[in-house]
Amino acid sequence: MRKKIETAILVSTLILGIWGVFMVFVTTANTPAFSGLYLRQLAAFAIGLLLLYALRFLPYQVLEEISVFLYAVALILLVVVLFAGRELYGSRRWFNLGFFHFQPVEFAKIAVVFFAAGIIKRRGSVVFSLLPVAAMFSVIILQPDIGSALPILGAYFAMLVVSQINIRWLYKLLPFVFIMGFSLLFESYLNANDKTLMDFKYLIYPGVFSLLAIFLFREIKQVKKMLKIRHLIGVLFLFWGAIGTGYAGASMLRDYQRRRVIAFLMPEIDPLGAGYSTRQSILAVGSGRLAGKGLMEGTQTQLGFLPIRHTDFIFASVAEELGFIGASVMLGLMMFLLWQFLKIIERCDDYGGRLIAAGIFGLFITHVILNLGVTLGMLPVIGIQMPLVSYGGTGMVMFLSMIGIMLSINAKTEIIGA
Repeated sequence: MRKKIETAILVSTLILGIWGVFMVFVTTANTPAFSGLYLRQLAAFAIGLLLLYALRFLPYQVLEEISVFLYAVALILLVVVLFAGRELYGSRRWFNLGFFHFQPVEFAKIAVVFFAAGIIKRRGSVVFSLLPVAAMFSVIILQPDIGSALPILGAYFAMLVVSQINIRWLYKLLPFVFIMGFSLLFESYLNANDKTLMDFKYLIYPGVFSLLAIFLFREIKQVKKMLKIRHLIGVLFLFWGAIGTGYAGASMLRDYQRRRVIAFLMPEIDPLGAGYSTRQSILAVGSGRLAGKGLMEGTQTQLGFLPIRHTDFIFASVAEELGFIGASVMLGLMMFLLWQFLKIIERCDDYGGRLIAAGIFGLFITHVILNLGVTLGMLPVIGIQMPLVSYGGTGMVMFLSMIGIMLSINAKTEIIGA
């Protein structure tokens, strides 16, 4: 079984990586400024494969032992890049090393998984393990880079799910997470119309949404308990806290981020500005139909209407030129790879290895979900890669490194039923 899992992972990884390099070539060939990017992506793919091979034979416990060092280095790099990094697209995320740009947040994702997994393993505490995750998340937000920060939360949640910590109480907070998100979106909407959530008459809308959220979670026992009179004060406290947090989050958004949120809520308000990327992406996906327009024949992609088509919106390019069939094959390969990850998590009886594997799985699947959500107009535009497919040298190297770690976990730990 171990060998079968390893073979399946390697085959799907090679196909997706080659597919990614090829699609970077296809989407940039007609743009002189981008014409050499596929060679950089190919080089990153080669380097990543070497690291995958090395990490496959390196016991993952070695990285566990130096997780504190890895986390410290990652945090220092993230702080330094805020002051010495190259500014692009309104944020500082990259070190310009001449021959390539290094994005430290990609390394930080691996580092925080190992560090948080170690704390969960040793202390079994949500609070203590959440602190380093929150610190890393906060520094990344300062760049700002929401697209890279959210997968860290996805990884942490995945680790909690497979951990031995009792997290049933977290279900109590689910309605309030929804309330917080609704408040952030609603405040952004009001700001577009020169209004604010702090105007009392608008608070009725979060209130109605809150009742709906609680109704949807009515079957959860913890929520039923919350509805008892003795817990009413706590519920009200969390309710207003969620609204306040959503309001504060909307207030902290930068102008371009607020415009993206508003464009998501009201695409017609700025179709040639903040809403342009989403509209072009949806048009590209829809125009591909069943079999696509053909390689290098997509009008949205090849004529440059679709922005950053080789990175964040590469799925839209795949859908336009290869159609529903091509996009489905690509997603099928991605789901097949993630399914192998789940097999490793399920069969691994080493607690630390299972936590790390779950964290890596969380990183991958959060990237996939968010990238698809942005491409299909289901989420506001954020910069986030499709693993192994989107252009991005540091991301490609780190995703392949994570796969190498998964193979190490698969090979070095005791596997039930192997």
